[in-house]
Amino acid sequence: MASRTGTSGSASESRMHLLDRFISARVSASLFSEGWGDEAALTGPSLMSHLCPEVRPLEVRWARPLTQGRRLVVDGFFDSPCPLLPQEVRQGHLRRISAKPGPVRGACVILAASRDEGYFLRSWLFAPLAEQGIDVFLLENPYYGVRRALGQRGPHVRTVSDQLTMNLATIEEARSFVAFAKAQGYERVAVAGYSMGGFMAALTAATLPMPVGVAALAAGASPAPVFTRGAHSRSVNFRALSLSTSEGEARTRLASILDAASARTLPPPPQPDAAVIVACAKDGFVPLAEAQTLHAHWAGSELRILDAGHISAVFTEGPALRKAIRDAIDRVRV
Repeated sequence: MASRTGTSGSASESRMHLLDRFISARVSASLFSEGWGDEAALTGPSLMSHLCPEVRPLEVRWARPLTQGRRLVVDGFFDSPCPLLPQEVRQGHLRRISAKPGPVRGACVILAASRDEGYFLRSWLFAPLAEQGIDVFLLENPYYGVRRALGQRGPHVRTVSDQLTMNLATIEEARSFVAFAKAQGYERVAVAGYSMGGFMAALTAATLPMPVGVAALAAGASPAPVFTRGAHSRSVNFRALSLSTSEGEARTRLASILDAASARTLPPPPQPDAAVIVACAKDGFVPLAEAQTLHAHWAGSELRILDAGHISAVFTEGPALRKAIRDAIDRVRV
C-alpha cells in the first residue's frame, strides 16, 4: 500500500528540491573517466548467474570493541566472497553498532550510497536504531574508502565495468552477511540502504533464498535512469564513454547495461510484505516512477513517499528513514 499518492516520473525542474538542484549543478563529470573498461564484463550472463550458488556466512575477524556513550562500536574484517574484485579491494570492512546489553529486535546491514566512504554519515543517520534494539552493521563499499582500487582517486569509479563489479560484490557481501547474522542467532534480519545502497539492498533481498526485511530508501527498480537522465547523470563522464560514438549512443548503451540488473529481471523477495520502499516526491536524482515500479513488481510491499528531495531527506527525514527499517524488521516472519 502507498502512504500517499505521488506523481509519476522524475521530479521536474520546477518540482525538484532546491538542495538537489544546487548539488547537481556543482558536480563534476568524474565517474567512468577511463571509459567502459573490461568489455567482457559488460555483456554476458544474467545477474543471478554471477552470484555464488550457495550463500555462505562471512567469517568476520573482530577488533576490540569501543564504548561510545550508551553504544558499543566494533570494527570487523572479512575476505570478500566475490572473486571478481582486485586483490587490493578484496578485504572487506564492516562496523557493528549496538546498545549495551538489552533486548534485541534484530539486525540490519546498511549499504553505502554513491560515493559514501567510511561510516560517518550512515552512523549519524542510523546509529539511533541501536537504542531501539536493532544491531546496526555498516559495510564499507568495495572501491570506496580503505577499499579503493590502485590508482583510483577518491570515490570516483573509473570504468563502467568497475561499477558493475562493485555492485555485484556489494550484493554478494550483503547476502553473506545475512547468512552470518542468521548463524549468529538473529531471528530477524534486514538489508537497507539509501540511494545506490537502496538499489543494492533491493537486489540482495531478491536474490536470497530466505526471507529478510528490506528498506529500499530513495531507490527504485533500476539504476539506468539515475545514471543517464537524472541529476546524477551529470557526474558521468560521457565524453570518455563516447570516444568512438555519439553521446546519445553512449547514454543508450549505458542505460541498457545498467537496466539488465533491474529488480524487474528478478522475482520478488521471498517475503515482499516485509519490504518498505521509501521515495522522495521532489527527488532530482532517483525518479519517483522507479520506486513505484519496484512497489508494483513487489506485490505486497509498502511504498511511502516523503515530501522531500534526495539530498534534503538525509538531513530532515531521519526518523522516517529509521522507522522504515524498524518496520521492515518487525514484519519478518519467524
